[in-house]
Amino acid sequence: MNNLNICVDIDGTITSPYHFISYLNEMYNKDVKAEDCTTVYWYNLFDEDGKTMIEKFHEKYMHSYEEAEIIENAKEIIEELNKDNNIYFVTARGEELVDITLKWLNKNGLSHIDTYMLGSTYKIDKAKELKCDIFIEDNPLNAMQLAKEGIKVFLIETNYNKEIQHDNITRVKNWKHIKEIIDNM
Repeated sequence: MNNLNICVDIDGTITSPYHFISYLNEMYNKDVKAEDCTTVYWYNLFDEDGKTMIEKFHEKYMHSYEEAEIIENAKEIIEELNKDNNIYFVTARGEELVDITLKWLNKNGLSHIDTYMLGSTYKIDKAKELKCDIFIEDNPLNAMQLAKEGIKVFLIETNYNKEIQHDNITRVKNWKHIKEIIDNM
């Protein structure tokens, strides 16, 4: 199917869902592993409140956003899908991450994709504005919000979203799986 409006989250969808763990381990002197990340509330894994964790993290590890690598096949498949569809990056990243995000997208050859940094995990309004047909997401809370609003979500499987189910959520293993489903629509 062509001419789809596809919204794509950044962290955990085109980057590893566990990219930030090594930095957090260093910051809190812990040894949390990917398999331990069974909750989207990572601050619970590090015995910290969310706001404080983000503030400390950005103060010390802002560079980690630049160091993230694109997961296997994501760039190639996004480029392929972008030929016949409209791709948009829609991320909860906020104002403080605009420059570093745009620099990272440029470095990885994705700066031509329209990017919306919302500063909030609430993505419904932007998805509706963009007439989103499919939203590619990893966060179980975001996925459920979007699905309940009637938006089709492709949820990239992670340790922290295994329990999430909804009629509008399709669980996907990787970007090849995403491409296969879209090709067969």
